[in-house]
Amino acid sequence: MPDARQLDILKRLSAHLEGITPANGYEFDLTGVVFRGRAFYGDDDPVPMLALIEYLSPDIDLQVAGPNSIERQETWIILVQGFVQQKPHNPTDEAYQLKAAVEKRLSETIVTKNGDPAVPAAYMLGLHKDGIVNITIGPGIVSVPREGPASAYAFFYLPVGITRTVDVTDPFVS
Repeated sequence: MPDARQLDILKRLSAHLEGITPANGYEFDLTGVVFRGRAFYGDDDPVPMLALIEYLSPDIDLQVAGPNSIERQETWIILVQGFVQQKPHNPTDEAYQLKAAVEKRLSETIVTKNGDPAVPAAYMLGLHKDGIVNITIGPGIVSVPREGPASAYAFFYLPVGITRTVDVTDPFVS
């Protein structure tokens, strides 16, 4: 069975973020440590790591599909959450570094030169002709570790908005 279009987008985003490696000029190696749909992590999980989770509030400004149109345009918010090993004296410093690396890597999905994609393979996650019309990268926040099961690590959230045209009759990748 083919992937749902949203799952395809998440897989593409995961693969792109796994390109944060020393070989690509980054100080982090995220090979194999970008997870989808996981909200809880423990001491046995690797750090640094990223989690892609869906923002729990749907796009309130969306165009809805209805009797006169089977298409809608929506902005789907994915939260990129990054976890790092904290350092005792300045526990969030590494989280800022990883957040900056993620922002730099994500910029490849939107940057153009003279109207053309600067990184064609990454531009709009390769789907600019198949429904993705815009990607936005939010400002994000960095947090110290929190008490309880939420996080034993310093972390950040970075919202990524993926604006796409959706044909409700065709929710799967062809």
